[in-house]
Amino acid sequence: MGIIYEIHKYQHDDFQYVVASTNKYSETKVQNDVERMNSMLNESLRTMGIRYVFTVSDTSDSLYKERKKKNS
Repeated sequence: MGIIYEIHKYQHDDFQYVVASTNKYSETKVQNDVERMNSMLNESLRTMGIRYVFTVSDTSDSLYKERKKKNS
């Protein structure tokens, strides 16, 4: 199928949710967006363990399909 670039929100090591998902923009652009989002977090959010993580998902992957089904 295809590759999807995603931005995930974590609190410490716990996944919270998918912030954004795209195949429209390049991997580099999405990675730069994640870096910018993390740099914009204030100290209190960082202390709470909030961070954004870049991920690459394969749309043919069964875990990706299951998550999309749950969120529909």
